[in-house]
Amino acid sequence: MVKTGAAYMYVLKVTVKDSTSASTDIYRQPFGFRTVNKTNTQLLINNKPFYCHGVAKHEDYDLRGKGLDMVSVAKDFNILKWLGVNCFRTSHYPYAEEIMDQADQQGIVVIDESPAIGLLHANNYGNQTLTLHLQAMRELVSRDKNRPAVLAWSLANEPNSRFEMSGPYFQ
Repeated sequence: MVKTGAAYMYVLKVTVKDSTSASTDIYRQPFGFRTVNKTNTQLLINNKPFYCHGVAKHEDYDLRGKGLDMVSVAKDFNILKWLGVNCFRTSHYPYAEEIMDQADQQGIVVIDESPAIGLLHANNYGNQTLTLHLQAMRELVSRDKNRPAVLAWSLANEPNSRFEMSGPYFQ
C-alpha cells in the first residue's frame, strides 16, 4: 500500500486434498505488505511520508441502518476518494470485514477502534470492564493484524482520562 487507490493485494491459496489427490477444500486469503516507521517529524508508510487526511466513518446509512449493503459501501468509498480522504477511524466499533476488505483493496489507511465508548465515570475503570476491554482488543487485533490497511488500534473513544484510575487502566 503506497497511496490511496494504489494498493496491491496478493492471494494465498490453500488447497486441502484427500488421499486420492482430489481437492476437498480451497481457501483463499488476500493479504498485502506495508512498512510503518516514524522519524522525529514524520509518519512513514512504505518509507514515504504519510499525512492522514481522515474522517471518523460510520457503517450506518439513513435508509437501511447498519445492514451491510455493498452498493452503499462502494458509494461511501467513492465519496471518500472524492473528498481526498486517505484514512478513516472505525468509529466506534469493529467494522464488517467487507468494509475492511475495501480499505485494503483501495489503499485507505484505517485506525481500527475498539467498542470501548462511554468510559466516562470512575466506576467504568474497574476490573470487570478491563477484562472485557482486553478481550475485545485481543479479538480485534487477531482479526485485523494481517490487514495492510490497518495502521493502528484505538483503545477507546474519548475516555474520561482525568480519573486517577484511568492511567493504570490504559497501561
